[in-house]
Amino acid sequence: MTEAAPRLRLALLASDDAHHLYLAAELARRFDLAALVVEPGREQRRRLRKRGRWRDWRAALYHGLRRRLLGLDAYRRAYFALPAGAPAWPRPPDLVVDWINRPDVAALLEARRPDLTVVICTSILSRRTLAAAGKTVNIHGGFLPWYRGNHCFFFALYEEAFDRIGSSIHFVDAGVDTGDLIAHVVPPILEGDNAEKLYCRAEKAAIHRLVALLEALEAGEPLPRAPQLPGGRQYYTRDRKLHHDLRLWWRRRKRGSGRPVPVGSPAPADRQATAPSPNS
Repeated sequence: MTEAAPRLRLALLASDDAHHLYLAAELARRFDLAALVVEPGREQRRRLRKRGRWRDWRAALYHGLRRRLLGLDAYRRAYFALPAGAPAWPRPPDLVVDWINRPDVAALLEARRPDLTVVICTSILSRRTLAAAGKTVNIHGGFLPWYRGNHCFFFALYEEAFDRIGSSIHFVDAGVDTGDLIAHVVPPILEGDNAEKLYCRAEKAAIHRLVALLEALEAGEPLPRAPQLPGGRQYYTRDRKLHHDLRLWWRRRKRGSGRPVPVGSPAPADRQATAPSPNS
C-alpha cells in the first residue's frame, strides 16, 4: 500500500474579522494548522492610539462607526458564517497578541517550522517575524499592483477602475503588498454592488483559490509566481474620508454604478480566479 504524502504544515497569522475565521476553518479542514496567531482588530486600533497616530486612529473610529450604522459588519458576518455550532476558531489560537511582531510570535514560528505561513489583515510583518515565518503568502483585498494597502475595492469603484476590482494572492516581502503575484481573483460585478459586496465575494473566492493552490503544492506542484508590474498606489485607511463616501453615494444614486452590467450575468462564482500574467 502506498504511503500517503504528509499533510502541508501551515501557520496562520490573522486578525479576527469574519473572513479571517472562515479562512482558518478552511485551512484547518484540509491541512495541518501547526500555528495560529491572532492580532485582533481592537488591538490594532489601540496600538494606533498608543503610538500617537491620531489621524489613523480617528479614521479607524469613523470607519468602524460607518460600518455598524450601514449594517456592513452584519453583512460580512452573514456572508462568511460558519456552520451552526462551529467554534469561532477551528482550534484555540496559540497566541492572541496586541502586536503581530512580538518576540513570542517569532519564537512560536521558529519552533513550529511551518512549510508555509498564511497572513491576512495583520500589521505589517517585521523582518524578524517574516524571517521566522519562512515562505509567506497573503490574501490581499485589492488588485495588485494598482491597489495596495486598505479600502482598495472602494477606491477602485470611486475611480471607476472596473477592470481592477479584485483580490490578489501574493508572496510577502519586506514591502507593503509588493511581493510576487500568485493569482488574481476577480469577482463578477452585479447591478447594485457596492465595495463591501464585491470585497466579500472576492475574498471568499480567494480563500477557496488559495486552498486549491495549497492542495496542488502539497501534491508537489509549485505555487505560480510572477513579479508585479511597476506602478500602482498604496491607500491608507485615513485616505477614505466622509466626502469620498458621500460623493460616490451621490454619483451612484444619480447614474448607477457607472458600468452597465446585466443583473445576474455572469452568475456569482466564489471560485473564479485568474493566474497573474505580465499583462494583468
